[in-house]
Amino acid sequence: MEEVKEEEQMELIRGPWTVEEDFQLINYIAVHGEGRWNSLARSAGLKRTGKSCRLRWLNYLRPDIRRGNITLEEQLLILELHSHWGNRWSKSPNICREEQTMR
Repeated sequence: MEEVKEEEQMELIRGPWTVEEDFQLINYIAVHGEGRWNSLARSAGLKRTGKSCRLRWLNYLRPDIRRGNITLEEQLLILELHSHWGNRWSKSPNICREEQTMR
């Protein structure tokens, strides 16, 4: 007899996240912390994959993500770096906001 994965037994939700799912994930992480995403998804009662929970947290729900326009200081820094490095951004020092914190 073939073993069926637990995730395959449970019907997983696909598509956009609901506000309720976001709150479930935020509250669970606030109490238990990040990590072990596959077990976190089950323990939080979410019908999502661990990967889906991790991506939702890292890209949308983390409290340290800065949204909106860049500051004047950041704009001036970009202009200064561009005058020095030109369009060779991979060569410029990584002193701007991290990519993960800009959304």
